[in-house]
Amino acid sequence: MIDAAAEKKTVLYPRLLDWLRYFCAFMLFMYGSSKLLHLQFNLQSQLARRPVGSLTGYQLTWYYYGYSRTYACLLGSTQVAGATLLLFRKTTLIAALLMTPVMANILLINIFILVNDYGPYVISALISVSMLLILWQERLALISLLWSSQVSEAPDSRRTHWRVRSLIVAVVICILVTGSLLRHYVPKHQ
Repeated sequence: MIDAAAEKKTVLYPRLLDWLRYFCAFMLFMYGSSKLLHLQFNLQSQLARRPVGSLTGYQLTWYYYGYSRTYACLLGSTQVAGATLLLFRKTTLIAALLMTPVMANILLINIFILVNDYGPYVISALISVSMLLILWQERLALISLLWSSQVSEAPDSRRTHWRVRSLIVAVVICILVTGSLLRHYVPKHQ
């Protein structure tokens, strides 16, 4: 006998999200596998002898990210893991939590560095939006987990925590201002 709450949750899950997660899984498998098989980020030999100023944003990006084979494999493995998790509804939320920051970073790289290549924009934007839609679908559970169920500071230690937070912010601001002043106004010895 199926639990009524589980059946209701299954019925309420939008079919569109199922199709989006399958599409995203397919695309993430493709991109992740291509990184693992060294089909992406592999232009080092062609670009190594060229002056940096002559490279396009695309070439710089691929050269930079291809410099470390380990990084490419780590990113590819993350994409393949996210794709695998997206294949099952029970692990879709975990996949969305894992892939949202990864895809947001990839989307920003595509927007600001691969300026004239619209294909990656569209795919990375669609995957990012899909991950956000999945997170939105589960927003009540996430709010409960990440906010409502969290314990706040005890009333007798709130002032101490406020002072520590204020001190951290003040010290960081002082370090940044001092570093900026030293960088711009103290003569450099050559």
